[in-house]
Amino acid sequence: MSIISVSFFFLSQALTVDHRTRQELPRGDVSILESGPLRAALSVKTKISATSWIKTTISLDAAIQGAGNMLVFDSEVEWQETMKFLKVEFPVDVVNTEATYETQYGLLKRPTHYNTTWDMARFEVCCQKWADLSEHGFGVSILNDCKYGFATAGNVMRLSLIRAPKAPDAHADMGRHTFRYAMFPHNDTVGEATVRTAADFNNPLKLHHVLHSNVNRAHDCLNAIRVTKHSSVILDTVKRGEDDEAISLGGLPSRKGDSIILRLYESLGGRATTSLKTKLPIKKVFKTNLLEDDLEELSFQEVKDNGEASKEIELVLRAFEVVTIRLQL
Repeated sequence: MSIISVSFFFLSQALTVDHRTRQELPRGDVSILESGPLRAALSVKTKISATSWIKTTISLDAAIQGAGNMLVFDSEVEWQETMKFLKVEFPVDVVNTEATYETQYGLLKRPTHYNTTWDMARFEVCCQKWADLSEHGFGVSILNDCKYGFATAGNVMRLSLIRAPKAPDAHADMGRHTFRYAMFPHNDTVGEATVRTAADFNNPLKLHHVLHSNVNRAHDCLNAIRVTKHSSVILDTVKRGEDDEAISLGGLPSRKGDSIILRLYESLGGRATTSLKTKLPIKKVFKTNLLEDDLEELSFQEVKDNGEASKEIELVLRAFEVVTIRLQL
């Protein structure tokens, strides 16, 4: 299978897994879409072959106090290839022997060199929302919301986009695709800024029209549950209790009343003290296992949050610990 590499302006040629079959795409046609004070955007149209093309919008939005300071790539691809592999490369001015990749509820590190057969066998890593290459003082994170194959060789960060295998499915990945990824430079080593920015990139805010009479209700919904004190703790899941009497499907003992399940995890590999604040009318709080069976009852206290009454639950998480909390309403 030959490898096709996409390069955008500042992205230069680099070695791939098999440099003998590597083909770098031409730069393509460039046009300016926006050049305002709040957003700048370029459009890059590149022909891959007679039947395939890729159009990418590269945009940079104004950042507030450095938050969300990232270069976003929105791509549309018409893909009609055979035994090809489309990748995008980011040669960065960062030197480190290891790169960091996010996995579900944690992260892992892999070498950026191929010194041993073990290193060669791990040339591509399965990562989820972000991959990072950092040295002391600064680094670069590549964020994405739907592509999970990544590789870092030396200072070249490489994201796999589309394949064209012919077995077992002869039509795999054929047709029109849209996806997005982003380049996020940051200070210091990989940390909370990358975790939070990647989470926001994967769960962007959506605009909805709200009647003036419902503004307060919408505000209460958005601020019903908040995690404070430690930003490496991610609130990953908010859902109804599976055993609640109102929604139980039978077969297992049901629980009277209504409850809300919260699932949190520590994302960077260190002990974290955090707290949950909620305006919901909770009666009791329980720590449960993943099957939502109660393990122990937790205490909570009444506090004032921006002048409004809230309940606060203090939590301590170990490195990469996943915690499930049940709020009994």
